[in-house]
Amino acid sequence: MANPPSKPAGIKRLRIGTNVVLQTIIVTVIVLMINYLGFNRYKRWDLSGYNKYALSELTKKILKSLKKEVTIYVFFSPTSQTGGSELYYDLQNLLKEYEFAGKRKVQVETIDPYRNLTRTRELQVKFNFGADENLVILDYQNRKKILRVAEMAEYDPPGMFSETPQVRAFRGEQVITSALIELTEDKETKIGFITGHGEPSLESDSPLTRFKEYVERQNLKLEPLILTNLESVPTDYAAVILTGPKYDLGDRDVSLLRNYWNEQGRILILLDPKVKTPKLVQFLTEFGVRADPDLIVTQFKTGIEERSVTLDVYAQFLPETSFLRALSQATGYFPGGTCSLSIDEAKVSQGGLTMMRALTPAAPDYWGDKDEILYSKKTPTYAQGIDLPPPLYFGIALEKGAIKDARVQLHSSSRMMILGNADFLRNESLSESPPDVDFMLMTINWLADREQLVAIAPKAARTFTLNLSDGQMSEIVLLTVAGIPMLIGLLGLSVWSIRRR
Repeated sequence: MANPPSKPAGIKRLRIGTNVVLQTIIVTVIVLMINYLGFNRYKRWDLSGYNKYALSELTKKILKSLKKEVTIYVFFSPTSQTGGSELYYDLQNLLKEYEFAGKRKVQVETIDPYRNLTRTRELQVKFNFGADENLVILDYQNRKKILRVAEMAEYDPPGMFSETPQVRAFRGEQVITSALIELTEDKETKIGFITGHGEPSLESDSPLTRFKEYVERQNLKLEPLILTNLESVPTDYAAVILTGPKYDLGDRDVSLLRNYWNEQGRILILLDPKVKTPKLVQFLTEFGVRADPDLIVTQFKTGIEERSVTLDVYAQFLPETSFLRALSQATGYFPGGTCSLSIDEAKVSQGGLTMMRALTPAAPDYWGDKDEILYSKKTPTYAQGIDLPPPLYFGIALEKGAIKDARVQLHSSSRMMILGNADFLRNESLSESPPDVDFMLMTINWLADREQLVAIAPKAARTFTLNLSDGQMSEIVLLTVAGIPMLIGLLGLSVWSIRRR
């Protein structure tokens, strides 16, 4: 007669079942935890060659500061033949970065106007636009901004054998973030542009049209400011700019600027060292900054034994100027003639000023030449004891009455930026040097109490070329044709021999 199963066997099966259930629960919890961490606590790296879609600090700060949700509607079809159709994938990849950086406050909806007719008509009624071109619409708290995709790139002119212009630079981030600034700020900030002393104008044929365009994309309005007959500089200007005057300022002009500074004014002064402006120079010495009577130059080789001198200055942005730290690894380009600026430390201290050096030549072989080299036919050389040796500085930032606590954002101080170069603002210079665009906008934003904003230069379109020598090509062929198959064969033999045992 068979014995009935004992209780210990039943208890053992119960333990095994309980153990399996617990293991299943633990594995499930671990999987859920991994997925949660993967969705909410992950890190992203930009491994692209030129960081084409990496967002600037300006955009990230703007997105973090959003109080309400912003919706971005993209009316774009990949089969479109209208303007900007070649930017479809660039725009899609860029907006993915906006969604990630903005977290839940940025929603992107892409509508193909040829396929989703119902949604297109619905939004056409809401935003009042036509469907004949590619558009991006930003909607923030019932305020809208309509952007043309065709304006998000800079193009080279068509070639001899091609009617299609080639994309030179993609500036989608610049256009979209400028629109976000405009939507999120309550009012447009005005900047006074001083005229009347031979300064370049802001008209459509001016050499400063690109400068004006970049500034106005920051939701800043440039207005011509004539000091003649003014009782005082209007206080509704966030800052005033004096750019390369060809004639010296009068005593009354200097007095207006001095009073404006004393009333917590913000001033950007760009000097033209090719012009003598003694009263303006004397005005700067009141703050401990002296414009030296020199031109910063350096020699370069033009042949085996021939050397020449250039007035173009490649500059380093100094990190001691807090709002320029993001540019500390970049190189600026300042052509046309630059004078150095000397500091009177005693006068700066006596005036209760905070002084920050902003610009210095990027190489140690520049010197400040005091000869009249513009009117001399001989090649200048460094004259010890006469010319100014390095280190040289040609950008100085001054502040008076600043509150040290960075959390306090009040227009409670006077600020001034002085540069020994005015030609870098010209169209051709800004086109050649994106860091100069960043520097110029970061400086104006600092003057206007918008230092949380930085500039965004266009992302140049670049082609990556891999150049391999004949030996390297032979190694690649050998590796792919023989090496990899042999490795797979050896692995197969290893598995076969193990299984034979």
